[in-house]
Amino acid sequence: MQEPKVKKTKLKRVLTVADITNQKVQRIPFEDEFLEVFGQPQNRGVWFVYGTSGSGKSTFIMQLAKEFSKYYKTLYDPLEEETDDSDFIERVALVNMQDVGSNFHAQQYDLDELNIYLEKRGSPKVVIIDSATYFFKNWNEYLAFKNKWQTKKIIIVIGHAEGKNPRTELEKSIKYNAKMKVFVSGYLAINQGRTFGTKNTFITWPEGYDKLRGQDAHKEN
Repeated sequence: MQEPKVKKTKLKRVLTVADITNQKVQRIPFEDEFLEVFGQPQNRGVWFVYGTSGSGKSTFIMQLAKEFSKYYKTLYDPLEEETDDSDFIERVALVNMQDVGSNFHAQQYDLDELNIYLEKRGSPKVVIIDSATYFFKNWNEYLAFKNKWQTKKIIIVIGHAEGKNPRTELEKSIKYNAKMKVFVSGYLAINQGRTFGTKNTFITWPEGYDKLRGQDAHKEN
């Protein structure tokens, strides 16, 4: 009886210290307040942004989209609301997205459609998925999408919160898996990620922030 053939696995070469330290890392060229809060993270991988309803999360996401659109082609995938919803339209106008109009795009794509779109030549570098529970059915779907694109794209996944924690088990898992994490509460975005600047908070709406905390509170932050 013939012995079954054993598949040989070709191992990757182990890296030396020189191999590791000589690697070139491309970083996001954040400027001004985004630089102060986030530093210059590597320009790939997963961000997780979460917060409760009415926290200023949606405004911050659009502000973040505008900042990314200064440097990269960006797609906003708003599965929680239609692109012709008045709230979405007003948010685009509020943040003056026309300033980065050549790089900012929006469309509702499900998981299969987005994978097809991202395969196209010249597809966006930055993808904003709003939100996790509307887009991914389970952890395996998230992991497959992340593994497919994490070295090529910046993937920003939006989540909901209960108190200070992500609302669902899926969102909790994505938070712990992401390199950059941002919690938004009371019009304050708090950087909980791995890369920092000189501070870790970003006020999304100074007037709302002051109203919650007292007049001109944002000047103390």
